[in-house]
Amino acid sequence: MTMQDIPLDAVRAVAVVFYLICLAALFCAARTYGHPAVRKTFFFSLCIALLIIPTTSSLAIYCSRIRNGEPLESLAPVVRSVVALPVWAAGVFAVLLIAAVSVMFVHTERKLRGELSAQSLCEGLDQLSDGVCYSLPDGFPQLVNNKMQQIGNAAIGVGVLDARALEKRLEERDLLPGCTVDERDGNVFLRLPDGSVWQMKQKKIAAENRELTEMIAYDVTRRYNDLLELEMRNRHLEEVNRQIREYDRDMDRIVREREILAAKIRLHNDLGQCLLAVGNYLNGIDGSRETVVRQLADTVSLLRDTGTREQNSDRLSALYEAARAVDMTIELHGEIPPEHKEIAAVAIHECLTNTVKHADGSVVRVTVRQEDGAVVMELTNDGRPPRGPIKETGGLKNLRALAERKGGRMTVESAPAFRLTLRFAC
Repeated sequence: MTMQDIPLDAVRAVAVVFYLICLAALFCAARTYGHPAVRKTFFFSLCIALLIIPTTSSLAIYCSRIRNGEPLESLAPVVRSVVALPVWAAGVFAVLLIAAVSVMFVHTERKLRGELSAQSLCEGLDQLSDGVCYSLPDGFPQLVNNKMQQIGNAAIGVGVLDARALEKRLEERDLLPGCTVDERDGNVFLRLPDGSVWQMKQKKIAAENRELTEMIAYDVTRRYNDLLELEMRNRHLEEVNRQIREYDRDMDRIVREREILAAKIRLHNDLGQCLLAVGNYLNGIDGSRETVVRQLADTVSLLRDTGTREQNSDRLSALYEAARAVDMTIELHGEIPPEHKEIAAVAIHECLTNTVKHADGSVVRVTVRQEDGAVVMELTNDGRPPRGPIKETGGLKNLRALAERKGGRMTVESAPAFRLTLRFAC
């Protein structure tokens, strides 16, 4: 049984099958075009397509002419030869062609999957979370990924059709509402209406015989927000330190004035008593020469009294007032011995500053106790624990030196929470 012996619809179905095989061969040839690794597959696919085209065309002509009632003898010899083929031969031929095209297609995909091509490069760049654009010196883009197109649409209303135009509008701050540009230390940050922040970097690169401009947009939203938070905390810390310094200066002045006033009052009273005793002695009413001399000596010694005990207490009071001014609290558990109030004030000041600066806390706890014949002062806070070992620089370093000069020891712990311990022998 030949092809001309079967129904016309069956011949048309065979023609469609060969037509689909031809399309698959042409697709395989197009897929392998320009790839040296599959050059043989390209030529083989092209040959199969060229072989199938006459067969498919002959079957199509046969179906069209016979349907119109034309005799078989009026057809071209090529068409008569094709329809004279046995049905089994046409089926075997179709199966072999399908198998050949399938093998070539699988072989092509395996080869091209491990090869870097222009298409695979573009697909890879489109998967990036950062924006990439390569353009000529005049701004004409050569390669732009999807993310950079999205950034351009959000910032200036159109995709990156001209890299120079995008760069100029960033410089002139000519952006859509909700977009802002911030320059810090030579870096350009673009904030989009959705809250994302992109660091825009640009440089010239050499590519073959021409120069390209590379523009990359990095997603730095989290780092940028952390930077703003850090700057805000630093400003708050500077304000806290400024207020503490002002309170220290004011308290020093107040302490001096109080000391001077107290000394004047005491001197006035003592001098009055001394003059009264001298008058009684001269008038022979009461007293003796030794009593008058002793009272005069006490008055002179009053002038040498510096009042250091009251000064340390006033300094601690100043720290309490400074802490309240910045919404901080100092909790004291126990009583600080008078001889250690100076170093306690230095330690509390340092812990108060570090709590605001590093731990973001609001309470500094001071615990004083007697332990193994020693006075122990522990300072903690309610803020975040340190991320690692604490480096003793600045205030902590000076505090350790002061503690050692006074014969004490200082230890600093960072885990599980911050703890500063001062120990002095009784």
